[in-house]
Parts: sequence; structure tokens; C-alpha cells
Amino acid sequence: MLGARISGFWGGTPTQHRVRDLSSGGARFDQARSLRVGSTVLVSVGALEEVGATVVWVYDDVAGLRFAQTIDPDAARSKTIVSTGGSTANRLKRTEPSPRGFKAVGTGWAANLDDPYRK
Repeated sequence: MLGARISGFWGGTPTQHRVRDLSSGGARFDQARSLRVGSTVLVSVGALEEVGATVVWVYDDVAGLRFAQTIDPDAARSKTIVSTGGSTANRLKRTEPSPRGFKAVGTGWAANLDDPYRK
């Protein structure tokens, strides 16, 4: 899932949004009820650092923005925003990949699926 951070030129706290569609000229964002048609904002999408955009439309909780300059959507998708949530992230166990190249599962009944002696 690709995330975005939108902030106004006036400062304030940036808001987090989910990117529904992304093109070189604009994007459609979820969780956009606070945006107003005609507003000019700064948008950071994935690896893309702040580009100016204008809010073209808002309907329910979805908004369409037009970028002030064209972007490379593939470059923006090269990094996604992930919430690290302290307590959950600290409990996750890092595991080594299995011999077949898949990430091994380290907990529960699924941990023994690749065990040849368990079958």
C-alpha cells in the first residue's frame, strides 16, 4: 500500500493518506475529508519528496489532486510509508529466509510447515 503525507504551505501538522491512484500528473487519495477544493498543498508520496499540488475535487472521504509538475510514479512507488508502532514492531521476530527463497514463519503452527520430519 502506498501512503502519502499532505501538508499546507502555511505549516501545521501534515496528514497521512492512502494513495488510491497515482499518475504522473496527479493522484486520488483516501482519508481526505479535511482537504478543500482549490487549496494548494505539498504532497509527499512514497519516495517522492514534497511536490506542490492543487485539490481539484473532494467527494466524501476521497480527493483528487493535480501535481504542479509531472512526477515519476515508479520512483514514488519505490518506497512505501509503514507505521512502525513501537510495541508491535518490538514483538515481531525476525526470521531467516527458507531454502526455497520464501520468508520463514517463526511462530504458531505454520512454523513447522516446511519440516520434513513433521509430515
